[in-house]
Amino acid sequence: MDSDIVRLLLALFLVLLNGFFVAAEFSIVKVRYSQIQIKAAEGDSMAKQAEHIIKHLDEYLSATQLGITLASLALGWVGESALHHIVENIFNSLNMNMSQATITSVSLIISFVVITIMHIVFGELIPKSIAIRKSEATTMATAVPLRVFYTIFKPFIWLMNSMSNGFLRLIKIHPASEQEIHSTEELQLLVKQSADSGEIEEENYEIIKNAFDFTDHSAKQIMVPRQNITSIDFEEDVNDIINKIMDSGYSRIPVYVDSIDNIIGIFYTKEIIREFVKRKGDLDHEDLKDLMRDAFFVVESKKVSDLLKTFQLKKQHIAVVIDEFGGTEGIITLEDILEELVGEIQDEEDDEEKIVDKIADNTYWVQATQPLDEINEFLPKKLPLSEESEYNSLAGFILYELEEIPQENQEFELENYHFKILKMNNKSVELVELIYLEPNPINDMADNIGEA
Repeated sequence: MDSDIVRLLLALFLVLLNGFFVAAEFSIVKVRYSQIQIKAAEGDSMAKQAEHIIKHLDEYLSATQLGITLASLALGWVGESALHHIVENIFNSLNMNMSQATITSVSLIISFVVITIMHIVFGELIPKSIAIRKSEATTMATAVPLRVFYTIFKPFIWLMNSMSNGFLRLIKIHPASEQEIHSTEELQLLVKQSADSGEIEEENYEIIKNAFDFTDHSAKQIMVPRQNITSIDFEEDVNDIINKIMDSGYSRIPVYVDSIDNIIGIFYTKEIIREFVKRKGDLDHEDLKDLMRDAFFVVESKKVSDLLKTFQLKKQHIAVVIDEFGGTEGIITLEDILEELVGEIQDEEDDEEKIVDKIADNTYWVQATQPLDEINEFLPKKLPLSEESEYNSLAGFILYELEEIPQENQEFELENYHFKILKMNNKSVELVELIYLEPNPINDMADNIGEA
């Protein structure tokens, strides 16, 4: 009987040992490596042990599997026989009117059920739940014992991994790498889930979200279009040029001759004004030409991410965007690029005018030259974006749909909106009124019946 008690205690230990390996397995898979890295960098010795384990995930997962297998086999061998003898002795002591064969069979069934329940509940389910909910703490708590176990059984673990990997290669399946690689879509989903759960602040989420779109955007998509460029005709009177520079509010201004398609350089406002004051207004065109900086040109299709690197390399802050024929499409500044990542950067000279101004229920005044995807964020129903880059702005969408240049005060309906052109700048649509026309279910049903 005493030996049965010892074996029963050994069985309980094996259940806990099984639970240890289960908890270790689930925790090292679930834990965020970045959390462990931070604690390890702070000097936490347990975190350093855990960091080593996560860096060698395949090997240590094999170690946990080996531990679970050994503990389970030992539990079945030791625990069931010990509990069987105890239950059988209890039945015999009760002097029940049962044959010895029946008592033995019933004892086996009871011992099997009890050991199985203990194994599943205390050796599997509870450790798994703890490891999933407290993955960081569990990983660090199990790190040292797991490393000791791995060191002892390292040759056998290496043999098992070699055999399994060899078999996978035999059937033309490459073994999985230690590091899980997420696709862009998966990373975006993970970031959104973190933001929804409050783990990432809204401002940081917007920056991360913008970073995913950053590499896809071209210079044409975020540039200031040519009709909105503040520029200077070099052939104007010098005093007029100086006045325009001082009134512009910009630090860098493109300079052209004859037309905006012939940009010859860039004026740096501070340099011009400093020289103007220094010479007490005695400047001529030759002086301005000496002060003019070379213009930096980029093609409209250049990726914004590549352009940012070019700006950093060449120490540039502004570039002239040209089309396939060499004509000026617009300008793009370092600020424009940074705003793609961090959102609007408000200068003291910036106009506070909103992209979309809601003036009444379902009525909006919209700056038509702004990107359509940004405008859509403020509208009750999104306007369709171009799949073939036919347009980027609301003005481009209007021209694409109408196939003609609209007139000021012209009205029309598109995509459940009533459009009214409030302001034109030469041939460019500048300000538009949008009135959202809420769908009428009855009319929609009648239309569907008529089409049928």
